[in-house]
Amino acid sequence: MNNKPAVLREFLSMYGLFLVCYTVVHLKFEWNFWTGDDFAVFAKYARGDSPAAHLAVARLVYFSKATWMIVLVWLCAVRIPFRRALAISFVYYAVALMFLFPVNLYTALNLLLAAGFGLEEWRLSRQHTRTP
Repeated sequence: MNNKPAVLREFLSMYGLFLVCYTVVHLKFEWNFWTGDDFAVFAKYARGDSPAAHLAVARLVYFSKATWMIVLVWLCAVRIPFRRALAISFVYYAVALMFLFPVNLYTALNLLLAAGFGLEEWRLSRQHTRTP
């Protein structure tokens, strides 16, 4: 059985784009964390000019990521399929970023990616419920 077209279709979907973006962003995060200055890992969220401001940004980053994972885990626990749960929880995360941090390129791109991923999953779920 040849599964290559389905795998390629998955990779070329918003889900695939999400996976690539998530991987690149977090590899860059790790690079900055281990080789950059202390605040480089959080600079994409907001700027700070003091250790206290840096700590405030770090706390909000932790809060946004932790609540994203809590939402994802609970959606999976109530048996929402993983891909759909990931899309829903990422929409939550992108919206949370817009409320917690200044609007900038990073937060806007997160919101755009979340909207595309969420809409694709909504369309697929509607398509799935219509098929006999």
